[in-house]
Amino acid sequence: MQICFMRNRRKPSKYARLLSKAAKYYGIDLIYCHPTDINTDKEIIHGKILRNNKWVPKNVSIPPFIDLSSYCYKYKKEIKFLKERSLLSSYGRFGSKEKVYTMLERDGEFKHLLIPSQSVHHFEAFYSFLNEHKEIIAKPKNGQKGEGIFLISMEKDGYLITYENQEKLVSLPELKVFFENRMNSKRYLFQKYIESKSKTGDPFDCRIRLEKNGIGEWSVPIYLIRVGTNQKVVSNVAQGGSVSSLTPFLKANYEDNWKEIRDSIKQVGKTLPYKIEYLSKQATSMGIDLGIDKHGELYLFEVNSAPGVEFGTGEIASIKADYYHYILNEISSKPIQQVKEIQYS
Repeated sequence: MQICFMRNRRKPSKYARLLSKAAKYYGIDLIYCHPTDINTDKEIIHGKILRNNKWVPKNVSIPPFIDLSSYCYKYKKEIKFLKERSLLSSYGRFGSKEKVYTMLERDGEFKHLLIPSQSVHHFEAFYSFLNEHKEIIAKPKNGQKGEGIFLISMEKDGYLITYENQEKLVSLPELKVFFENRMNSKRYLFQKYIESKSKTGDPFDCRIRLEKNGIGEWSVPIYLIRVGTNQKVVSNVAQGGSVSSLTPFLKANYEDNWKEIRDSIKQVGKTLPYKIEYLSKQATSMGIDLGIDKHGELYLFEVNSAPGVEFGTGEIASIKADYYHYILNEISSKPIQQVKEIQYS
């Protein structure tokens, strides 16, 4: 049995190596490839396979299942070709942060987690949103790893712009220039600022890392608290910071109601992934980022369709290998089109 593990990088990662070994337990050969390794004329993949702990070239026919990241969807010709011949791990991209929020807002079931948000293209609308909420976050709609995020606050003597660990107080005309030069061109999404900070004043969020498991259901390999040490706005570890396990962090920062907060987070992990999957057609991997205010209320910061594997790597690989075994059994017993209909119904 073979599956294709397609990623938007030429060289297989350490995680791909670990995943290949985990899949081998079930007798599954993992074929690593880049989207441009698909030969649409000959209908083969010029991939790589792990042999004696070394990646070696191997040409294979199109496998029945392809695990691909959302970044692969920019290769439209190759993806269209694969859609017609195989079962893909997802049949679309989440889209921008604004699109995900809009989907959930229209659906309504998880509206209580949503932060007031607005997409604006003119300073007047931006200023009106800032005046309403007093403190707002500006996020690039297609940003990654916490880059390009600003906190903008109304102060008595001006407007405070905070980026990473830097602050700058500006006048109203300077704020307008800043918006027109930095925000409008990058197509930002603006959100009410939720103060999700530890007792020491560091911003943090809770990452719920999810994978499909050996019975085709969502499973959480790890709950992770990401703390932006020496950061004023973001908690992404890529911008500098640390990580903590969920329960010890909650005990230290929410002594009175940590159990209730923990239970609420786990309930989100059990329910929200199925809604996201239904709305977005995302099927196998997901990262849900939650903020927690000083009262213990949860807020949805972001849903990530290509979450990292830096933490809980072994458990993530093990669960994903279980899913490969499950999905290949499904494909072997049913026509692929029927599996597609079940998968994304």
